[in-house]
Amino acid sequence: MRESPVEGPVSATRHGAKGVAGDEGRSRVSGATAASNPPAAPPGSDLFSAREWKAIAAKLRLSAREVQIVRSIFDDVTDSTIATDLGISVHTVHTHCRRLYRKLGTTSRVEVVLRIVREHFRLTAGRQSRQP
Repeated sequence: MRESPVEGPVSATRHGAKGVAGDEGRSRVSGATAASNPPAAPPGSDLFSAREWKAIAAKLRLSAREVQIVRSIFDDVTDSTIATDLGISVHTVHTHCRRLYRKLGTTSRVEVVLRIVREHFRLTAGRQSRQP
């Protein structure tokens, strides 16, 4: 496993290499049969509704672009795929991630996810405490 400056640890299979021990039947490499691949999990960003994402973004003062980046991080999308999806360069994605890390007080993708989930809990706890 190697380190990526923005993404953290990166496994060989994530980038399409075959033959990694313990990865039998879970290959993401093209050519694998459909029977050997489990059904894809729903995106992580679907954990929250559009209304909840909007509330989190407002509370953390995230721009629309920052929310797009954060949601892609939730979905475990690579930086190069984020760049392609948003029509920007990988360098720009790295810049967005660095600024997000600074804004959220985090240093990794995992910490970004935890920070967003923590903020969601804070927002929902406030709502639940006001209910009769």
